[in-house]
Amino acid sequence: MTDQSENAARTPGREAREMPFLAHLEELRWVLIKCVIALVVAAAACWIFSGTILDTLVVRTAGEAKFIGPTEAFGARLKVTVMCGVLLALPVMAYWIWGFVVPGLLESERKFVLPLVVSSTVLFYLGSVFAYFALMPVVIKVLLSFGTDFIKPEITIAPLLGLIIRLALACGILFQLPLVLTILCYFGVVSPRWLKEKWRYAVLASLILGAIATPADAASQLILAGPIMALYFISVYVSYLVTAAKRKRGADESDED
Repeated sequence: MTDQSENAARTPGREAREMPFLAHLEELRWVLIKCVIALVVAAAACWIFSGTILDTLVVRTAGEAKFIGPTEAFGARLKVTVMCGVLLALPVMAYWIWGFVVPGLLESERKFVLPLVVSSTVLFYLGSVFAYFALMPVVIKVLLSFGTDFIKPEITIAPLLGLIIRLALACGILFQLPLVLTILCYFGVVSPRWLKEKWRYAVLASLILGAIATPADAASQLILAGPIMALYFISVYVSYLVTAAKRKRGADESDED
């Protein structure tokens, strides 16, 4: 009886891991509900500044834009509101989502939830900022260069904003690469040595991802592929550090036993 009590004390999250499937679904439902509430609150706050934000985006990228339908300007401001709401609420939503996922994988790793949230959020912000300041102006310039003397650009707000959002989202996701590879190394799915050996394939994959995430021009492809390559090699270095720390902790625990 005493042994059973001790085992239960050593596994405080056992009940959480053995939670029935329907209970997991219920927990996931509440996580999604809280994420939606956070997004709505953040978007409501962003609506006040949506006009100014939209003007800034247009001036930075295309200089000016028009709208041709009576609802197009309202739709653009609504998209900007949602986009900014996601960025504003991202830390909170990431905390709830990682808090749901990580304990389901390994209860003893709850302490990694906060670092994961911070890293994921910062990387997504960096990707979005990179898309806005470095990638988007080049993409717009290249796309407009395909005009001729008799084909003049008449940029409307809906497609322009759609392109901005797609590039920002793509860069934000691609910039999660170091975090994903580090997690895979931590759980033994891949090893830092394997990542180092496959660097040539990583370079090729970076070029392919750059081509997929951007319009079909070499300039924007290379501008995006460069940071992806850099992030990959940073991931290899961080994975070595994480793996070494994990081995050291395992050795310390073995010595204690």
